[in-house]
Amino acid sequence: MTTVELIKIFLASPGDVQTERNYVKEVIATINRTVSQDKNVRLEVKCSENAYPGYGKDGQAIINEQIGKMDEYDLFILIMKDRFGSPTKRHASGTVEEFTLAKKAHKERGKPDIWFYSGSMKQDVKKKEDKQQQAKVKGFRTRYINNRYGLFRDYKNPSNFKSQLHDQLTLWLNDYSNKKTRKSSDTSKSKTVSPKKKKPIDKTKVANNSNEASLISSKPIKEIKPATNKNKTTISKTNNSKSISTSGAWVLLDDNLFETKSVFQDVNRKLILNIPIINSEQETNLRHLQTNHCYSNKLVSYSYQNDASMVQVESIETNSIKGKTSCIVTLKPIQQSNNYNIVSYNNYTVEQTSELQIRFLLLNEIQDNQTQANNPMLNYMLTGNSYSTKLEKFIFSDIWKKWKNKPKMFLINARLAAVHLLKSKNIVEHILKFKISLNQNVVAIDFSGKIQNIYANQEPKTLEVKGKCTL
Repeated sequence: MTTVELIKIFLASPGDVQTERNYVKEVIATINRTVSQDKNVRLEVKCSENAYPGYGKDGQAIINEQIGKMDEYDLFILIMKDRFGSPTKRHASGTVEEFTLAKKAHKERGKPDIWFYSGSMKQDVKKKEDKQQQAKVKGFRTRYINNRYGLFRDYKNPSNFKSQLHDQLTLWLNDYSNKKTRKSSDTSKSKTVSPKKKKPIDKTKVANNSNEASLISSKPIKEIKPATNKNKTTISKTNNSKSISTSGAWVLLDDNLFETKSVFQDVNRKLILNIPIINSEQETNLRHLQTNHCYSNKLVSYSYQNDASMVQVESIETNSIKGKTSCIVTLKPIQQSNNYNIVSYNNYTVEQTSELQIRFLLLNEIQDNQTQANNPMLNYMLTGNSYSTKLEKFIFSDIWKKWKNKPKMFLINARLAAVHLLKSKNIVEHILKFKISLNQNVVAIDFSGKIQNIYANQEPKTLEVKGKCTL
């Protein structure tokens, strides 16, 4: 029987973000129905609302007793907008007291990871009390950023918060599962080592590894720590079959693969990549991006894990420490137009159209009555462009020719290229699961994602696509 691991999340906030609190529960419920099942985990959220009345102590002390020890939680999510909250006997507010407990637990035990989402404030508030509350929130926000307590994100409205939280939780869960897999693998290996070769465990190194993905600098608002050279993308193997569910630390830039040391997104949403230089060819490919694109403002395709966009290369700087050279690449994402999204076309709903696009791009599938490449309707549905645009090629063909003798690199390249097409064409808004397998020259796809919400009063639809195709 498969054991399902419980991942505990604590939610802290003042009382003016009830919509966001509800969205946290919705997002977690969605992830539990999709991504979590594939990873044999279940997310559980707890907050002060779950506390019941007590006697003999102040309210926050009762809440603290009932929520338990903060080091029992894996993730602490803090939300603030206009209100700071009421003071307790020990801290400036109940929310701050909960944050302080989480911060102390993280420092001592390495958990929970801490995230802070700061909502856009109301403008031109009149009441003195409201102004004071906003000032306290601003002060707390500044201290949080300056002290680099954890991940920090701004959001414009509750819907924007929901979207960001879903993306970040999915990435965090992937990273959590990868760390667990690597830890299990390391434990298994240590059991097979002979006593003479067995080395003592470096506890400091283990502690540092458990913390490295959670603390973000004050300027960047997003950091995803990739695996080290010893812990690269996990490739599952069954007989002759190989598969991946994540591309790990690899990034695809203008059809070139680079393995990153870190990826940041700053407050201006610019992407900052730290790419170690391993040979002259790699450095030439990076310089080629800057020479060809930076000053002419041409766009470069960018894909990393489950995110993708068109970007401009703003700068490429060289950093050398103890003889090891890295390139710091700064990219500016460019917002793409969504005007080619369609609701229905010739009796096809938007869900059916999106599924046709996914099946064509990933599995090279075309319905029997639509096999002609010059069919205008098929061309429109698959490419999302005008009738004159040529039909997109099956994306894996050229990649297979390039990496035929290196199946691991084929899987990474193919997944990143597919993510870029699916996201840049707005075929899907969120990728929930994308597993790609290779057995000799047969590719298998296990994909689920949410398409864009066309109507404001409807929840985004989830599409699932599975299948195989021969390269």
